[in-house]
Amino acid sequence: MKALFLSLLVAASALADEAAVLALFEQHCASCHREDETPILHGGINLVSLRATEGEAENLLKRVMLSDDKKGRMPKSKGSPGDPGYVRPLSAQEIATIEAWATGKSAVATSAAPNKPAGKLSISEFPVLAPERAFIPLKNEIKAIADDLVQVEVRLQSFTRYLSLANLYNLRDAQGQPTESDTQMDLYRAALFKLINSVSRGSRIVLPAAVDTVKTLYRIDLRDYGWSAQEWESYVAAGYPYALRGIDVRSENEITKTTGSAVAWVRADWFVFAASQPPLYHDLLKLPDTEQVLEHQLGVDTLANLRAGRAIRAGFRQSGVSQGNRLIERHEAAGGMYWKSYDFTPLQRQGGHDLFRSPLGPDGAGLTRNADREFHHDGGEIIFTLPNGLHGYLLATSDGKRIDRGPTEIVQDKKRADGAIINGISCMACHNEGVKQHQFKDGRESSEPLVDDMKKIVLAAGLDRDETHLIEDLHPGDEALHKALKADEEAYTAALKQTFAGRVFGNDPVSVLYNRFKKDVTLETLAAEFGEQDPSFLQRLKYSRDADMESIAAQFQAGLGFPRASWLDQFGKIIHTLAYTVRDYQPIAYAEFTSINAKVGGHEGRVALADGGSLRISTDKSHYVAGEKLTVRLHVSEGMYVRLYHKSADNQVAQIFPNRFRTDNFVRGGEAILLPGPGDAFEFTMSAPFGIEIIQAIASPVQFSDLEHYQPPADGSNFTPYPGETDFRHSLRRGTKGLVVTAKLPIASHAAASVPTHSVTRPAPQFEARAVYRVSEH
Repeated sequence: MKALFLSLLVAASALADEAAVLALFEQHCASCHREDETPILHGGINLVSLRATEGEAENLLKRVMLSDDKKGRMPKSKGSPGDPGYVRPLSAQEIATIEAWATGKSAVATSAAPNKPAGKLSISEFPVLAPERAFIPLKNEIKAIADDLVQVEVRLQSFTRYLSLANLYNLRDAQGQPTESDTQMDLYRAALFKLINSVSRGSRIVLPAAVDTVKTLYRIDLRDYGWSAQEWESYVAAGYPYALRGIDVRSENEITKTTGSAVAWVRADWFVFAASQPPLYHDLLKLPDTEQVLEHQLGVDTLANLRAGRAIRAGFRQSGVSQGNRLIERHEAAGGMYWKSYDFTPLQRQGGHDLFRSPLGPDGAGLTRNADREFHHDGGEIIFTLPNGLHGYLLATSDGKRIDRGPTEIVQDKKRADGAIINGISCMACHNEGVKQHQFKDGRESSEPLVDDMKKIVLAAGLDRDETHLIEDLHPGDEALHKALKADEEAYTAALKQTFAGRVFGNDPVSVLYNRFKKDVTLETLAAEFGEQDPSFLQRLKYSRDADMESIAAQFQAGLGFPRASWLDQFGKIIHTLAYTVRDYQPIAYAEFTSINAKVGGHEGRVALADGGSLRISTDKSHYVAGEKLTVRLHVSEGMYVRLYHKSADNQVAQIFPNRFRTDNFVRGGEAILLPGPGDAFEFTMSAPFGIEIIQAIASPVQFSDLEHYQPPADGSNFTPYPGETDFRHSLRRGTKGLVVTAKLPIASHAAASVPTHSVTRPAPQFEARAVYRVSEH
């Protein structure tokens, strides 16, 4: 019995060691070793796979043990203590934690009591050890949902929904061993608990209830999070792309009838990814389009507070994300606090763009009679208290309009390869412990408390008496600043601990699961995307006698993965080939897969060609309003005939390229074209109906006519011709709903030409990619 107890103790401690290693990597290594530096070292990596890589764990351990004077010491450092760029080495306790992981020995292997894990992670009790993992077929999961619903009170069933982590729990390596450790599964559960409460409009923290013994299936009541059944259908169910059906028809029908929802269960990893970023993040929290409306909702009058000197301000030359000056400002709000930042582009530092020269903005606030003392900021971030005590976030332009991403020339997330700050997910990761209390030096958060750089400099700059008094009121000093920051952090941490059942994680669990979902779909994860355990899954694709499937199978077998951004194209093809059924959905224009760079475009879709090249399509924006013009960017790596089809928000479809103004649809290899281009005599104009729209590109190395070879996507997205039409081009004679092709010049000066097509006697390989965007009235 004693031996059994010690073995359980060691195993439990190993889990704690692993969690501590993840926290150490996130804290000390992730800023460099995220996605583009080998080895990848952050809180979401797979430690089992890393240690299995020959020599990797040993080399890592060797480098963290090197002294300051040795080349190659990690964390990377320059100079000696006190010098700019110096980074302290890991402590002896931190090194011992990594050594225990690297050597496969528990830190308590020779002790009867566990050591407390290093880093910022604390665990109130040992995790419960899961029994040996059995694969959970999708059929069993659906049956478990149906059985659980029977036990739910009838009056509550229409509000009941489910989220599942089974697809991650099921992942296996080539030897059939689980690839996601128990610690990582705990992180994924924590991610779900934190995220669902971070997009909640409810007044308290509510944890999803585990349905199964291994804790992969969770039940929620929509009302706990302030959501209606209609909001679930409109925001979540409508955009869910993995709603496989026909697995257990009887149970599926029972679930739909009982809940009233066609999509009563979704993958938790998809939900965390989708709901932690726009547009779903904004939708679920009902965030308004402007910061002014948000302030009104929260009972905050920032301008009145500033004029009365009833706010706390502090300004900095350097912060964690801002590329230029930054001013932070705190207000009291209904139910909590309201922090906002004023950020400045580093491209312009003179006049009102110099915060230290012009401290009494924003312009128009009426804080000074001297216009030269008003600053002109370029945007900002807002952090406010949600009703349940967690934080909500909003990014805004200088005039207060809500945006999905922060411009990278103003603010950057240095942990991302593209530097993008996306509202929701980027804020949760950065503010994992609440508002920031420490200074940033050399791009890293230090242990030194924030200090207001502005007050002393500004007061020495010759302000008049009223301006001096207002600066003294709004900049009350570092002690008052620290007191406010600490109180707000403690309030947030108290709410956060409730989501983790008493645990505190040094790295943000939401970003861990977010990045896990975002990873490429590979051969190892392929079957789990379909809830499959069958080892012959790849062979079924390979021998399907379908050219696309053979190509997809060959790419997987060669070790290539498909980016998540374009995976749904392949997912739909596999569904069709293997005779699955998936519920129709409207693809979500995820902020993660869009760009604010007009040259690149909004949502970009891409697909691999048979020879390893690619077809790419993107729009110049991810969100349009009625009357705006749309530009499509198209690129193929080899010469292709390309047709573009537009699907409006009400599922009407029309071909928009080629058209009567541009009849040649051959795109040269390696050439990127714009539609319309500078010399084109037509425009794409946005109009009603409003909602999510799709532009689909279909390419083939030989010319093809629409109906001869075009196969509608198997996801049921209704790319079909109108009744009585023999060709999609005919729709142009009636006009197109949603997006209208209009002439720049009088049509009379451009003779309408028919689009040349000719039949082919052999099937032509075709490749499809989509761009997805949103259209609204205002």
